[in-house]
Amino acid sequence: MTWALFAIYAVVTAVLAWRGGRANADGAGFAIGSGAMSPWVAGITLGACLASSATFVIVPGFVYAEGLPALVGFTLPFIAGITAGLVLLTGPFQRWGKKVKALTVPHWLGSRYESPALRRLFAGLNVLNVAYLVLITVGCGYVMEAALGVPYPVAVVGIVAFVFGYTGFGGATAHAWTNTLQGVVMLVVAGLIAWACWPHLAATTDSLVSSGWTAPDSVLFSTTAEVWVVPFVMGAALTTQPHLLAKALYVKDRAALTKTVVIAVSCFAIFSLTLWAGATSRVVLEPGLAQDQVMAAWLQQAFSSPAVTALVSVAILAASMSTLDGLLVAVSASVGGDLFATPSVRRNRVVLAVLALATIGIALSPPKLVLILGQLGVYGLVAASAGPLLVGLFHKGRLPAGPAIASAIAALIVHFGLALTLVDNPGVSACAALLVALPIAVTAKLPGWTPSPTMRTDP
Repeated sequence: MTWALFAIYAVVTAVLAWRGGRANADGAGFAIGSGAMSPWVAGITLGACLASSATFVIVPGFVYAEGLPALVGFTLPFIAGITAGLVLLTGPFQRWGKKVKALTVPHWLGSRYESPALRRLFAGLNVLNVAYLVLITVGCGYVMEAALGVPYPVAVVGIVAFVFGYTGFGGATAHAWTNTLQGVVMLVVAGLIAWACWPHLAATTDSLVSSGWTAPDSVLFSTTAEVWVVPFVMGAALTTQPHLLAKALYVKDRAALTKTVVIAVSCFAIFSLTLWAGATSRVVLEPGLAQDQVMAAWLQQAFSSPAVTALVSVAILAASMSTLDGLLVAVSASVGGDLFATPSVRRNRVVLAVLALATIGIALSPPKLVLILGQLGVYGLVAASAGPLLVGLFHKGRLPAGPAIASAIAALIVHFGLALTLVDNPGVSACAALLVALPIAVTAKLPGWTPSPTMRTDP
């Protein structure tokens, strides 16, 4: 049953990618599609990208191991931060992006600061997203191993070949169409998972309450600030990721963008219901399971119907692919286009091939807690980009590139310096990096920094 549903899903996805690929005559079509997508398509696509296999596979394992602090930290403040970030950033980003015809976040930054060096810097930093590509691939591999009986190494190679292949052909249009399909399946399955958790609600609630509001031995939630403050800040900062913020360029105007954001946040909130599977696992599964494999074990226990089990398993695979292909479009379009004078579909596909090999190589021997690896890379990128983006979005005049470059470099030094030596939680090191980097970026507005007279003014 699972193989049959997965085969149907794969065929439909391939057809959608083929149809989308026919519209990609140039790098612009590959990066943002037509620029006038339906808000429903763009919103479900964005919501699915926000969720990924981390929400459906990896994060429930943290809730299983750490209880209430993990459930709270990955939902209430995190969703609030994502909402705040999307509301504040997407509108200004869309206005300037449409004016200069930006295709990526590095392209936007290069245009805003009139700096090819800044554009190339952030194109190179996008390589840090390899860590998140590995996170998603590992989660997907575990699910395929449990649901389809495929050996983990074969699952990793197969999923990378399939997703990288259809993304390389279809670009942003294929990504949006396939993510709409994936998002609808994910919404249905999030409801099914919540329904399966309902009979255990009382026992689950008691277990969560007994775990307390913090987990002193946790890497991520050992203090109150790590439960409430850090998730909010990082939720807002994560909206600067290329594959998320670039969705503002998928739709044509502010009205469509507002609908897109509302739909995306609503979808992500529904997807987050899957975290209750991790909470329920605390009372229905034996203790001591490996965190990254909790969801696979819970699925086998929760659903007696082969058809439902198959549908849920395929939906989790869809969740993995929905973020994977979004990241691939953004990273390949940026590395393939922003490091060079003009975007090129062919060059983007070469970048995808290199990323595929790197992802497979790391995912075949993943670290113990793959979420931490993913956060380490992604949080470094968002800490580096937050300062230049915020100043560029909300300052009305011309801006020099020097403080933006200095801000990005300082953020990287602080984040990785702390994360690799003193701090276990990548969110904490990223917040510290933001505290250092943001004031440096703001100095671009102070007297003494004079932008080039050739720089264009803000729209």
